[in-house]
Amino acid sequence: MLTMAVGHSDDVDARDAIAIAVDQCRTQLNGRTPQAGFLVAAFDTFEASLVAAVREAFPGVALMGSTSSAEMSSTSGFLEDSVTLALFASSDIDITAGFGLRIDRDVEAACRAAISEARSSTVRDPKVCVVFADGYIVEPQRTLDALARALPEGVVVVGGGSARRNLAAGAPSWQFCGDRVSSEGVAVLLFSGPVHYSIAVGMGWRPLGASGTITRAAPGRVDEIDGRPAIEYIARYLDVTGPASFGNPLAVREPGADGAYLRAVTGNDPVSGSLALFGSIPVGATVQLTTATTDDILAATRQSLADATSDFPAGIQPEAALMFSCAIRRFLLGSQARTEVELARTAFGPSMPLAGLYCYGEIGPVLGSVSSRFLNDTFVTLLLGT
Repeated sequence: MLTMAVGHSDDVDARDAIAIAVDQCRTQLNGRTPQAGFLVAAFDTFEASLVAAVREAFPGVALMGSTSSAEMSSTSGFLEDSVTLALFASSDIDITAGFGLRIDRDVEAACRAAISEARSSTVRDPKVCVVFADGYIVEPQRTLDALARALPEGVVVVGGGSARRNLAAGAPSWQFCGDRVSSEGVAVLLFSGPVHYSIAVGMGWRPLGASGTITRAAPGRVDEIDGRPAIEYIARYLDVTGPASFGNPLAVREPGADGAYLRAVTGNDPVSGSLALFGSIPVGATVQLTTATTDDILAATRQSLADATSDFPAGIQPEAALMFSCAIRRFLLGSQARTEVELARTAFGPSMPLAGLYCYGEIGPVLGSVSSRFLNDTFVTLLLGT
């Protein structure tokens, strides 16, 4: 059996908010002792005392988490400027946490340290790794590839990029594990042993116009598409880049991959003609501009939830759902952002505990890719059961 208790509050006083979330979790645990969990909090709400309050309330719990753009749960639905606490208790599987520091200096060492710490508390084989890390200070795919190398083959990695106050590259985000808080950390939560799971991603964007091939690129930017300045490709369809073009990400298909993912264009250099990206695109990948309506975006949320349900192992009942959505989806959906968690409540029923957040980039598998990919504009569903 797996129990996920979820607390969620947007009380104006952060100390009161975490106290409410703790009480909600304690009630749902009904005497069970949590092994581990995660806490996500809005950037302006987060402070180290929130972590300390949870650890004091549940001694010995392995707690990790990060800052978020907005939060969602089965307890309170969609809230901004709130805290969400998810605690896990199980006698059948192990849930452990780990932390690596200074990914900007040595991403390989940081990821090895995080996985080593999490694995040191279990003798069972890991199956699922939930990760929170900053998506700006180091190229995020490097972090995911380093985690894949640190984990045994076959472990699936999901999660999200820690949120900042805004999309400015110089602003910090926060990650934590135990009593350690960092703006350059990688926090992981491992589910080990006989855990059953399914993962599904939903996008919703439709291709627009001709495709092109990346012929020159660097971390965080594309310089040339089809041998020409990348801005020329975008200029066929858009007059601007940045927030005004967040609704038109590039669909990316890497060489040899069967699936595609989305990459947001965040700006351009008018002198060189390069495009700034939230993430990277490898040379040789094909790209195509996309478009979507609100209905398209929400239809993809619905599809992600349905696919995760249909892909869950037959004869096993899912016992918890985690959701990772994009801050850009929240921005584009506006007042309808709350619909995503409402769709999850409808899909899974009132008894299913849900916890999730809006991230600065999501993490999930892409068909045909060896390791998980850093995604944009995407809704990722993870179902867990025993």
